[in-house]
Amino acid sequence: MPPAETSNQTNPLTNALLLAATGGLLDAVVFLNHGHVFANTMSGNVVFFGIAAVSRDWGQIIPHLVPIGGFLIGVTTSKQVRYRLSEHSVLLLGLAAELLALFALGWLPADFPDMAFTAIIALVSAFQAASYRHVGSFSYNSTFVTGNLRDTVEGICDAISSTADPEARERGLAKALDLGSICFCFLAGAILGAAAAPRFYNHSLWFAEPFLLAVLLQDFRRRRELPPAPSKG
Repeated sequence: MPPAETSNQTNPLTNALLLAATGGLLDAVVFLNHGHVFANTMSGNVVFFGIAAVSRDWGQIIPHLVPIGGFLIGVTTSKQVRYRLSEHSVLLLGLAAELLALFALGWLPADFPDMAFTAIIALVSAFQAASYRHVGSFSYNSTFVTGNLRDTVEGICDAISSTADPEARERGLAKALDLGSICFCFLAGAILGAAAAPRFYNHSLWFAEPFLLAVLLQDFRRRRELPPAPSKG
């Protein structure tokens, strides 16, 4: 019987901030340098795909469809791996794969095919999006900010509500601070990526390596501190 899934497992806020910065950076670099598609924000790719489909612009349909396909494959692979391995093992493997992929892609020449480039990043980033979903007691996404922005505003509303009880206001404030910080780090990563992309081109991906490495080391340390799993049989 496969191990139970623990996707609701929480992660430290520092990890969420670093992953959000990575998500913003990758989207900015890929959008500016590789055909104006997104590596992580599939909503944008779907919108552009729909516009191109209506106008029958095949030169834009396929480039926006490819990262969507890579993302779907990545999420499916992550799900299948979680059926067979513990949650922490999946986190570590996913981060290690993303680190190695970004390092390798950073060496590629400028004339490397854009669609292959974006498909690889979308695939490895999907592991990040599928595996890191909670910070503290709050849900979040590290690769786009729509839901995070919504929850930040809702948290502010709860924090300043005159009808909410003190516990609800305190939780609302914590939610606004955590999710708002994640949104800010996504923006900071996008700014860093936009500044680096025209200067360093594919080498810009390496700016994400320290973020991912810090998260990997933190998760590895947390995994070592976990109690041993109960024996089966």
